[in-house]
Amino acid sequence: MSELDGERTALDRLSRTMYTAIGIAAAIFGILLSPGPSGSLGQVDQVDKPFLAFSVTVGLVLPASFIVLGRVLSADIMRGFVTSVAIGFVASQLLFPLAMVDDKLAEQGSPWLQGFGPIPATLLAVAWGSRITWIFALTQGPIVFGVSLLTREVSLIQSVLDAMGAMVSCSIFAGVSLSVVLAAARLDEVAKRARGQASIEASAVTREREQARINAMVHDDIMSVLLAASRVPVPPGLADQARGALRSVEALASAELGKGPYSPEDLVAVLRATVSDAAADIEFTYTIESSEAIPQEVVAALSEATEEAIRNSLFHAGSPDVRRGVAVNITGKAVQTIVTDNGKGFSLRDVPQRRLGLRVSILQRMHSLQGGEASVSSRPGQGATITLTWVRP
Repeated sequence: MSELDGERTALDRLSRTMYTAIGIAAAIFGILLSPGPSGSLGQVDQVDKPFLAFSVTVGLVLPASFIVLGRVLSADIMRGFVTSVAIGFVASQLLFPLAMVDDKLAEQGSPWLQGFGPIPATLLAVAWGSRITWIFALTQGPIVFGVSLLTREVSLIQSVLDAMGAMVSCSIFAGVSLSVVLAAARLDEVAKRARGQASIEASAVTREREQARINAMVHDDIMSVLLAASRVPVPPGLADQARGALRSVEALASAELGKGPYSPEDLVAVLRATVSDAAADIEFTYTIESSEAIPQEVVAALSEATEEAIRNSLFHAGSPDVRRGVAVNITGKAVQTIVTDNGKGFSLRDVPQRRLGLRVSILQRMHSLQGGEASVSSRPGQGATITLTWVRP
């Protein structure tokens, strides 16, 4: 059974991917650029050993660790971690001239940190996702300029060029990363609004179906009493039947429609109506092993997600001969709706991000519900199964 991750947002997934990519880049470039007069290994004898260990840790080791940490730590922890790395990086830059053994670096080398500024700049853009990350990129200009004058035998013009190069490279990486992060955040906002609208529409449809069901129930009760009363002789038990019809009317008059919990039978009726409205030839089965009530928001979510699952099957399953089924299982622990078809199936990896029906109306719709779960199992040529579950608290 495959399951799409409905709980993580697009921003969260993107951030974790970028943390991993930045960690890989830090490890690769740290190894490739370590030799030579401007590399960390080439400057081992030119700066204090404790300082070199600290600068390598904040400049390379910690960013490289994001290959793993970016996958397991929360966004808030990563934000604090990234901020600490950036502060440590700037501190290493400022302390570099004081940690040098000689006045100038040998062989016209430059401080090894100078080429790694884009790493913390990119990390800050991913972690914070706001324009405040430009501060780091812009401060790299004066920092690199001053450090270059203090540590290298170069002209003023060369120091200016070094500063401009550092500032521009950091700005480019920060700007691109920030644009991608903000785009992911906007996608999440659109998805949130779509979920909210879907919830409103689902609740409205559920209320309409419940109204129709109750109207039919009352109509049948009243009509059966009237028809029985018109017969001669009057059938036995008519008085009890009439009192039952009156109780139904009184219950409707005293209760606000669609606000209270549903009985398992009511849920089955709503889902049966949902399936019938979608297509008449879908096999509908159910089992009820509990009499516990089901909250209205759960009924709305299951109804809307079931309808969307059937709609997806009708649109994408293939030939008109496809068989479809909906099975509802209600127990004391959970409510589960399983929508199946034997159509052409699909690969979850091939589902486009723009397919909000699957991702928003089904998966995220259920995951946004407390106790709600949803999973999709499908392979090309092997049909599809969508399982919607609500676990009782």
